[in-house]
Amino acid sequence: MNINETIKPTNTISAYLAGFLVHATQIGVGVLGYQRVIAKEAGHDAWIAVVLAGLATHLIVLVMTHTLKSYPNADIYGIQVDIFGKWLGTALGVLYAIYFFLSATLILRTYVEVVQTWMFPNLPTWVLTAIILFLAIYTIMGGIRVVAGYTFFSVSATIWLVCDLYYPLQYAQWEYLFPILEANAEQLFRGMLGMALSSIGFEILYVIYPYVQNKERLSRSVQTGVLVTNLIYTLVMIVSLVFFSQGQLMRTIWATLNLKKMVYFPILERFELIAISVWLLVILPNIMVCIWSSARGFKRLFGWSLRKTTFMILPVIYVICLFLVSRNQINQLNDLYAKIGLYAAYVYPLFLFVLVKWKQRRRRIKEGAADANVPK
Repeated sequence: MNINETIKPTNTISAYLAGFLVHATQIGVGVLGYQRVIAKEAGHDAWIAVVLAGLATHLIVLVMTHTLKSYPNADIYGIQVDIFGKWLGTALGVLYAIYFFLSATLILRTYVEVVQTWMFPNLPTWVLTAIILFLAIYTIMGGIRVVAGYTFFSVSATIWLVCDLYYPLQYAQWEYLFPILEANAEQLFRGMLGMALSSIGFEILYVIYPYVQNKERLSRSVQTGVLVTNLIYTLVMIVSLVFFSQGQLMRTIWATLNLKKMVYFPILERFELIAISVWLLVILPNIMVCIWSSARGFKRLFGWSLRKTTFMILPVIYVICLFLVSRNQINQLNDLYAKIGLYAAYVYPLFLFVLVKWKQRRRRIKEGAADANVPK
């Protein structure tokens, strides 16, 4: 396997669209109910934990971009083979591909659960799952450019959903935010860890990097996308804290959807049903990018066809979704995924960055020694 890829110009995307991809993969089903998890740990200082988690994400994204800049055109699969060798690097690459595969599965199954809970309790899981996977594969077959184009459309068409926070703000109890900094450092840290399931997704930067045209602008574009994500999460958390009491928030599973119940129009009473329907546009980029990243990993590692690999992955995702029946099963898998994602997205990039810089330094030393031994 070549460490650095040669991508045709017709298959590349701009750094501007890469920022949209990273932002879209961070905003998914997690934003619908993350508040209870954070508030359980940090209380009414949960919004501070969200801000701190956002700053940590900016730092990790900076580390990722510096790691990728160490190579002309490599992705995570090639870098791991270069650093760890063929066998260990391939094994780690398979784990990363499975991680993206698991991410797509949980996003899909959680959204189906939301639709079944709020809209159609008797809707069979296999029907909606099949429809969403069909929509995803239809776009994935077009390549990363089509996926990026759809992501741009998705973000542009759904960003207005943030504006409806004005309605619950009319009933805000701002004293719920005080006293500030009542939570200690340990509680804030646990609250930051609770944000893992919601804020991860930016690690797809490791896979899309070779496809970016103007790489010198990538860091600024991705950081902007992450900033928009963090602002949305912080705003939604603050509104939730001043609208719900702590007791109410602890009993509310889908706090964001409950906020949307406050939106009222004379011709529309159940606005949250509209929001859930439109949310399909939000979660589709998550599913598409994760499936594409997983299939791309197997292609890079084993030379398999991207199309055939995608058609192999989809039935497995479909079957797993059918076996996840109860809320307890979905919660357990989500908790497991959050722990894995914490290491894959926040810890491992730091470790990989150190190894890449160390290996580069060794190479420079060897090249310098070789040049010194060349007879003049």
